[in-house]
Amino acid sequence: MALSVGEHILDRVRKQLNADKVKLWLPPYTSEDGQKGVIPQDFITKYSTGLGLPDDTVLSALEELRLHALEKLATRKKFQESGIATLKVKLTGKAPQEANHQLTIETRLQANGLQLKQLISKDCCIDTNRLKLIASGHVIEDDVALQTQHVRHNSQIMAICLTETEAEARQHQEQIQQLSKTRQAAELLSSKEENTDSGEYYLQIADQNGKRLDLPKEERKALVLAMTLHEKGKASMKRRQYGEALLLLLETDKEFRKCRAAILNAVDNYAIVCLDIVWCYLCLKNVGDLPDAETRLQSCEDCFRRSYGANLERLTVVKGGAITELALFVRLHLLQGILAFHQHRVAEAAVLLGKAESELKRLLVDDEKLTEVMAMGFTAQEARLGLRACEGNIERAVEHIVKKKEEKKELRKKEHEERKNKNLSKKLGQTANGKSVNLETYHSLVSMGFPKGAAGEALRQANNDIDLALQVLQEHPEFLSLPDPDVSEVQISDDMLAQVTNMGFDVNIAREALRRYGGQIQRAIEELLKTGGVLTPQPGTGATGGHTNVPAPKKSPEELQQEKDAIESIVPDIPEGEEDYLDLTLEEEAQFLTEYKMLLESTR
Repeated sequence: MALSVGEHILDRVRKQLNADKVKLWLPPYTSEDGQKGVIPQDFITKYSTGLGLPDDTVLSALEELRLHALEKLATRKKFQESGIATLKVKLTGKAPQEANHQLTIETRLQANGLQLKQLISKDCCIDTNRLKLIASGHVIEDDVALQTQHVRHNSQIMAICLTETEAEARQHQEQIQQLSKTRQAAELLSSKEENTDSGEYYLQIADQNGKRLDLPKEERKALVLAMTLHEKGKASMKRRQYGEALLLLLETDKEFRKCRAAILNAVDNYAIVCLDIVWCYLCLKNVGDLPDAETRLQSCEDCFRRSYGANLERLTVVKGGAITELALFVRLHLLQGILAFHQHRVAEAAVLLGKAESELKRLLVDDEKLTEVMAMGFTAQEARLGLRACEGNIERAVEHIVKKKEEKKELRKKEHEERKNKNLSKKLGQTANGKSVNLETYHSLVSMGFPKGAAGEALRQANNDIDLALQVLQEHPEFLSLPDPDVSEVQISDDMLAQVTNMGFDVNIAREALRRYGGQIQRAIEELLKTGGVLTPQPGTGATGGHTNVPAPKKSPEELQQEKDAIESIVPDIPEGEEDYLDLTLEEEAQFLTEYKMLLESTR
């Protein structure tokens, strides 16, 4: 997946020419009429000796570079005179083998993204709907001018050809819209409010210690959207669908950039997004072509240093060890080494690849040990991470896995209680002086035998003063029949309504009574009989009460089902384990490492 040796030789010769300030498009190398000139033999000998290459290889490289320089001069002149820019397009992804993978496209920069797609489609015979274009790390939009989308004369464009098997061809339109659907589903998931009673999906954001982060609503929504898109992108990476993954990751990057730096510094997600984007560049054979790869890797390294410490010392304090996180550094140092190689920083590349190799060796897991731990009932991920954390010791790895599972169970239990209390506090509302009802005082009243609804209303009126609340309850016995505040919303069936209306009550009154008392038919009937079929307004619904929120307009069953289907389309790709992102098999990393070590050897 690297550049061929021939291309690498061209890069080496080009670098030496630049250092010597040699201009191949001028005499004596090029004649006045642009034809091939004369290259002195001592010049060829100097380069072949200095670069360790045969004379004929140097001569061929010089001629290829000379022609390339003349072509660049011609296209620059054309752009200056006519405004027609030349773009270098590299076709990648699931493109047919017979398609031309290296294209030169001429267009005006005032053209939009769709018009550029049409030009590329004409040359490579691939439908425009299957093409996604990327320039300088940004997806090119169809309806926006190229000149406003990081496209310049001589820009490098990556054209990703989306997957299309014969079976998928019949569902082509659905595939085209998949990215849009994923984004819509992620937006729906990000807008979900925390509610323990609803049974709906909800994502919680935590720091690197697993501690929940309480964020403003809009900021939380933006982060959840970005993180959901990231998980979908990582799922595509695991399937090795790197073209689709890159598009999702660039959407993720766009959302993360909307968040405050202080928030991004509290979690390492953005650093991993940058790492994943560059990994996709490499797997799509573009790591040396895109200028933002170096910037992203630097951002990733800076974030890892802030999060983990220069020598992973913070992880050692927080988690008691840092070896599992080394998987991220294997990938980081490998990518940095590959990038350095393509930028002709050979010595630096050797050091970085050496680091990656050393880290990789520490993380290798013996297959027999992995099988033995899995035979005890653990998943491949649990076994691999456990063995890595305990450096291959099976007994310690099992203890580590069990301990992690117990910690996770306790954390989930604690989170559930916190969410339950938060929801109860929201339902209890605020006191007359604008403060939240004190849950400890509320539970004290309930433990004395007072109904929950009565306890909540008394505390709202008494501003959390328990003695005053007791006095309120004595003076207002009607509070004792108030519905419980923590009763979940229930669906009122026709059968439930019939049982109440058969007692002679109005259907709307019956529905409201059932709603108030959580679907308890007998209690609803008893309260209606007690009040003569009249429901008095609930205390606490005024300006000082706890139920002042205006309910959102109810959605139709069809709309709710569509939302549910959309969310369920992305939920399977969201892992439950906090360490899923560390579970890299490192097989591809090992292959790239071997490949680039061989390329390094060829330069010596």
